[in-house]
Amino acid sequence: MESSPRMNDANPSPHDFAARTQALNIYSGQDALANLPRELRRHGVRRALVLCGKSVNEKTDLIRRIETLAESGVIGVFAGITEGAPAECIEDAARVALELRADGLIAVGAGSVIKGARVVAMLMGEGRPLQEMATRHVEGLPPVSQRLLAPKLPIFNVLTSPTSAQHRAGSAVRYHGSAHHLEFFDPKTRPKAVFWDAQALATAPLSLQRSTSFEIYWWSLMCMGAVDTCNPLVQASRRQAWRLARAAYPRLGSTAASSAQIDLCAAALLQNRDEEDGGRPWSCHLLARAAYAVAVGVFNHYRGITQSHGYAGMAPAVIRHLGPQVPDVLVALGEALGLANLDRDAGLAERVASAVEKEFEALGWQGKLAGRGIPGADAPLLVGFALRNYNANHDRLLDAHVDGLQRAIEASLRV
Repeated sequence: MESSPRMNDANPSPHDFAARTQALNIYSGQDALANLPRELRRHGVRRALVLCGKSVNEKTDLIRRIETLAESGVIGVFAGITEGAPAECIEDAARVALELRADGLIAVGAGSVIKGARVVAMLMGEGRPLQEMATRHVEGLPPVSQRLLAPKLPIFNVLTSPTSAQHRAGSAVRYHGSAHHLEFFDPKTRPKAVFWDAQALATAPLSLQRSTSFEIYWWSLMCMGAVDTCNPLVQASRRQAWRLARAAYPRLGSTAASSAQIDLCAAALLQNRDEEDGGRPWSCHLLARAAYAVAVGVFNHYRGITQSHGYAGMAPAVIRHLGPQVPDVLVALGEALGLANLDRDAGLAERVASAVEKEFEALGWQGKLAGRGIPGADAPLLVGFALRNYNANHDRLLDAHVDGLQRAIEASLRV
């Protein structure tokens, strides 16, 4: 993702910043989807293609509900988007959309479908192969995000689970070539409207809700490690996102699940606003960068391991091995978790890492990657993946921490 010159984590003053406000309509609660036809008309969409996964299409009535609401505004359904948005299914979806002459995309799902829809729009608009549009990585040099200038179809996101993918311009697809994933950035693929419809959010299995919502919870916590150094708009988003996520996550699966899901959707949108307001959460501090970059590599390279598994499994190890280099971040994370008397001494990293581990395990997430079938010998491979992550290493800062990063990975994999 790209930012203005002042939108970076090296900003010396929290009061020198640039922010953007993007046009977005949000509809939340019971029957929120009733507003979909108006949004389609507002943007001149008469031949929308619905993008979704197989389960939501075959095991729920949500897609039929959307088709009924949109009347003749839906031209077809592509239900082949799978976990991680693999390049092959995204290319298939774009081909179908072009054949049907779709003039809009309705993405129905969570992270994979939502981010995949953006890349479908890019393929349709640019008419170029994925590799030509993707961010370019050259060893030792900053990665280069490609400028994608062609117009893009309007996108409308219907969430089936809370996800921070809901209102972003950046995206990535799983790729089976020389890189584990391809990264893209195009502000024109931000959605025109997002729907937090209570019935739609009830269609996802609890396991999916817990997984996508843990990503929101995790980012809310990690961003609390860098609040006071941010501009006032970002400070507000980070504090409120953490308050919402920490209170809502334990309520998933309870009688209060509907309100919890919407609170988590709101926390995720605040994380999106964090980016627009200049916060750059992906690289807000060293620990977030490192754990995030490794988790993405784990998710894309090893089948059956979610990004949330990677987040939970890497954070404690990263805190232990890289935390001593950023004591202010450790103190801020500890305070967010309610720790007191946080002295900046040799035991600080272990104390905060243990608290994070305990917090994750109380929510049902293992604080290590051990036992997930990842060979210990793959640690250098995961380091390489992390260094190629644009969001985490756009300025090559992680290059200076390769040894500590590898030690953290090895510790997380160790039984």
